[in-house]
Amino acid sequence: MAESVGPGKQVAAAEAELFKALAHPARVRVLAVLTAGPASVAELCSATGLKPSHLAGQLAQLRGQHLVTGRRSEGRLQYRLSFPQIAELLAAAESVLNARAAADAGGLAGLGAWGVGSGPAQAGVLTDESAAVLEESLGRRALITNAVRAVSARTGRSSEEALAGLLTEARARSLTLAEVSRETVVPGAE
Repeated sequence: MAESVGPGKQVAAAEAELFKALAHPARVRVLAVLTAGPASVAELCSATGLKPSHLAGQLAQLRGQHLVTGRRSEGRLQYRLSFPQIAELLAAAESVLNARAAADAGGLAGLGAWGVGSGPAQAGVLTDESAAVLEESLGRRALITNAVRAVSARTGRSSEEALAGLLTEARARSLTLAEVSRETVVPGAE
């Protein structure tokens, strides 16, 4: 007996297809460039570092999902976002990644559910101790972010490549990511 697909499942399937279209860093970079406005193939190649043949494939997938459109303007093919909400989707993804990075930095796990189990503190109450842990965690996150930006600017590598390089160096030297980041941002630091 075939299972009927209700509206909820159809929406979930359509959302999954949308996220599949966003599941490649090159396509996300193209969309990020287009959030600033229309761009030609040459401009997209320059901004993303993609070769024209690779960019053509990525644009074909984005067009297939109706995320970008191409239109001739003054004899040049210009690509643009099909919907302005795509910029909001990218911003939401960045916000989730930033929150996850802050949590992964170790601070939130050590908060003890924001004071739960520490005497009279109630769930959701930020104690002095947990505030200090959170502040330290956010400081480490900012340090790592600054190091990634510095490496990316210095080498021309993407943020992802810069972070991967810092992680590799940290593992090779048996240091934390924060320690390697501190050396990157402040040369000569311990």
